[in-house]
This record gives sequence, C-alpha cells and structure tokens, in this order.
Amino acid sequence: MPSLQPDPGFDYYFKTCKKGDSEAKAVTVDQSPVAALAHASEITRLPRDNFEIHEISKEEFERLRA
Repeated sequence: MPSLQPDPGFDYYFKTCKKGDSEAKAVTVDQSPVAALAHASEITRLPRDNFEIHEISKEEFERLRA
C-alpha cells in the first residue's frame, strides 16, 4: 500500500454525467468519484445509478469548475 506521507502527488479528476447523454455534459466535477456521484444525485434528486463517472484532465476539471 502506498504511503500518503509525504503526498504521493497523484491527481485524479472526475465528472459525473447522466447515463445515455451523448454529449457527456458534466453534472458535477470532483477529485473523488464517490463525491462527484453523490453530489450529482443530491443536485438532481435522481438515484446514483442514473449517472456514470468519467476521469478527466486537470485542465478540463478547472474549466468546468469555473
């Protein structure tokens, strides 16, 4: 198991999209896939299985958060 002290420097970013959305428009973005999914469900009041998670670049993450 990798040590988290010091920080290993891994950066992952995720967006949550509605399943079947051909444009894959982001409902939410986060650094945690679980948090992105939970926020999307909370915002839309749809069950979590209505969404899919996509890993995105840091640049896209920053653009979508703005």
